Amino acid sequence: MQEVRLTIRKRAFPSEGRVRFNVAHLPALGIQDGGKVDLINEETKKSVTTSVIADTMVREGQVRVSEEDLKTLGLKDDDDVLVRKAQALPEKLSKAAADANASIAKGVGTLDKAVRKTAGEVKTGAAKTAVTVKKETKKASASLGKAALKTAKKVKKTVKKATGSEDEL
Repeated sequence: MQEVRLTIRKRAFPSEGRVRFNVAHLPALGIQDGGKVDLINEETKKSVTTSVIADTMVREGQVRVSEEDLKTLGLKDDDDVLVRKAQALPEKLSKAAADANASIAKGVGTLDKAVRKTAGEVKTGAAKTAVTVKKETKKASASLGKAALKTAKKVKKTVKKATGSEDEL
């Protein structure tokens, strides 16, 4: 990628979206007067795409930038800025789409991992719960059986007492 580092100087006349720098920088960037460049704040990764006005009156190593663009970049006078030949819009869109795809793929991978982990935990929890329910069901069943047997004996005894015989049951 064709790029140079230049020192920012605020333009005397407002001109958002346009920068002025010495004609000597055009070959290094592979552009012509009127071409597009991206100004990049390497620290914050903020950038602005601007049109170039080649000017022999601007000192080599400097770029003249509007106050609005300085604010957008988060830079001030005498800060360094990376100046890079701007990609054509279709290339920028392709790169943005590829970056978004990579980000989505990473997110899907992370989500898949989390879902698989949660599913495993649910499966383990369900298996433990099933074992516990089975044990408690056996206990309850045994307890009900004993209670039913006891009740049957009491009923039999009560009927025997009331009727005086066991044969009726």
